[in-house]
Amino acid sequence: MSYRTRFLVASSGWAVVVTAALLAGAVAVRDRLPDPMASHWGLSGAPDDAAPAVVLLVVDLVLWLAIAGSAVALAARGGQRRATRGSAAAVLGAGAVFVLGLSALTVGANLDVAAWQQARPLPVWQVLPVLLAAALGGGLGWWVGNRGPDDRSADPGEVAELALRPGERAVWVSSVRSRVMLVIGWLTVLLAVVPLVLQTWAASGGALLAGLVVLALSSARVQVDEDGVRTSFGPLRWPVRRIRLEQVESARVETRRALEVGGWGYRVLPGSTAIMLRSGECLALQLVSGRTFYISVDRPERGAELVNALVAERSAL
Repeated sequence: MSYRTRFLVASSGWAVVVTAALLAGAVAVRDRLPDPMASHWGLSGAPDDAAPAVVLLVVDLVLWLAIAGSAVALAARGGQRRATRGSAAAVLGAGAVFVLGLSALTVGANLDVAAWQQARPLPVWQVLPVLLAAALGGGLGWWVGNRGPDDRSADPGEVAELALRPGERAVWVSSVRSRVMLVIGWLTVLLAVVPLVLQTWAASGGALLAGLVVLALSSARVQVDEDGVRTSFGPLRWPVRRIRLEQVESARVETRRALEVGGWGYRVLPGSTAIMLRSGECLALQLVSGRTFYISVDRPERGAELVNALVAERSAL
């Protein structure tokens, strides 16, 4: 059984266990809770709204199942990779602690009171331990899920070897453009015209600035040479992200969806970093630190070949 299959079985089982815990907890104290229950507390900590007990239970279940379903779906698509399994496990750990913690706070405040108005105060600071515990749960989940190697079934096809003659220098340049970010950027710029007409200059300026930033980051140019890999954004070729050649262990080509690396834009996950402007083929740099750096770029094969050739040349020195 592959690590991916084991993880899918374990994560699905974990989702069932947490769901059962929510149901069992609700049934165990049902006779000790008012109906409706206090469901919201103001800044002073006093209860100011209520909802039927069954509605609160359904909300907790739906929230948890949405979190668990997203994590299991992530693992199902990219669970061959250890980093993806770790990310999914982190979501399962943090989500479980967060939902169970909020449910426990709500039940504890309503326990053994005659009416929801008599529920115990719940100041905002009491949520902080739940958030801290959720962060610890996420860290523990990452540690547990990040076990084992990448499955062989996930290994990409080998990149063809490129031999450089002594003293020969080569440069590879490619680019990528995000249609989604272009559309969002231009729509934001156009929407800035509305407050401008109404003479609300601050709102117009903010929208215009946001639109221009999105447009500036909607394209990227990637260059590989003897200094390493350089990614520059937009028509001004700024900002720039550089990866020195000595930081790179090897390069390959992988197909990645944006959601597998955290979304569009510049994304940092526990085991990887990505410059993702569109889903599809990426230049995948395996760094000596153990992290993987993904760059979505057109026709990355030759770029990966040149990186490997330069790394081999540097190692031979």
